[in-house]
Amino acid sequence: MKKLMDTEGYSLIEIILVILILAIAIPPVIHLFSYNLENSVDSEIYTKATYFAEERMEEVLADKRASSWGKGYDYILGVGRYPDDLPETGYSRIVSVDTTGKVLNGVRYAEVIITVNHDNINSVVLTTWVTDYD
Repeated sequence: MKKLMDTEGYSLIEIILVILILAIAIPPVIHLFSYNLENSVDSEIYTKATYFAEERMEEVLADKRASSWGKGYDYILGVGRYPDDLPETGYSRIVSVDTTGKVLNGVRYAEVIITVNHDNINSVVLTTWVTDYD
């Protein structure tokens, strides 16, 4: 017959040490996961903002290339041609076309700036030059 003292098991001190080690190790791991989750949400917002900026830039460039349909360089310079809009809840999109003093080697050009804003990220800005030269 075995004595009670001969049975194997964990002592109270061993159990307390394991609990203490886990209490020290788990919070930083949880913080790491929450930080990564927050950054993944920001990445999704940046991706959507970039998509909305590219979408409007493609529209402007398509209008510039469509001179055979009555559009072209002068068309995109029209005031209010590309009004500010809200492509999705939480996002705003602004188009700016600047021609002030924009002449290079006798060729007029415009600087087109698309800005997409969201409260959780810095603005996404796309810029290009569009020339009055085919």
